[in-house]
Amino acid sequence: MLPFKPRNGQMTTRPLPVLLLLLAACATNVHKEGPTVGEDPNLLGVNITDEIQAGEFFIGPGDQVILEVWNHMDLNKTYVVDSEGRLKVHLVKAPLEVGGLTRDQLRTLLEQEYARYLVDPSLDVTISYSPDRKVTMLGQLGRPGTYPLTNPRTTVLDMLANAGGVGADGDTTGILMARELDGQVQVRSYNLDLLFDPDDPNLKTQIPFVQPGDIVYVLRTWQSEFDEDLRTVSDMLRTINFAERALILAPRTGSAVRGDGG
Repeated sequence: MLPFKPRNGQMTTRPLPVLLLLLAACATNVHKEGPTVGEDPNLLGVNITDEIQAGEFFIGPGDQVILEVWNHMDLNKTYVVDSEGRLKVHLVKAPLEVGGLTRDQLRTLLEQEYARYLVDPSLDVTISYSPDRKVTMLGQLGRPGTYPLTNPRTTVLDMLANAGGVGADGDTTGILMARELDGQVQVRSYNLDLLFDPDDPNLKTQIPFVQPGDIVYVLRTWQSEFDEDLRTVSDMLRTINFAERALILAPRTGSAVRGDGG
């Protein structure tokens, strides 16, 4: 059961979705309470801190490199970084080690390589990041689904907006983020109400960044779950009442059909 604190301050419990129970079962060390936000070093990958500071992903396998060379239309091509982080481009004989470079660093490297064959080469480089950099958005959202990441400084709020925002039945106090690190699934919970309407106005709150592979799940409100349970019970009662009435009326119906009167 996941602790739930309504705005009236009373504590209660609510069932955790099956998906997150499975995630938790895969972990030997699951945290349901953690940093209110921001960059938690214990949850970050090898390069993510530097990428966040740089404001761009480092080049990696599957990324597309769109190359445009001034006055050399025949060299304007799109290349794909291979699984080992190498790039094979036209004219340059040996594959280039580009994994971990920024776009500007790659452009400098390509200018140096093409200077062997061209006079004062001027080129532009555009990176189309691999769709493997993605975040899965589930639960009570306008548009649940999988969304690609193009920038390491993408926050939970950005992803919620991309997914159509928290739905009418969504719980803004129950935003869960699951992240795998070193074979373990870490789960953190976030409360958007404390971000926009903090209990302590002097408390500094940051907004957490997402990472490729994260799963964000928006829980349902307790009231919404209660209303659905109530509708289910009401439907069951109506079904039972209908069945009882049919049994009571059955003898009278049979007599009327036979003309027995009564």
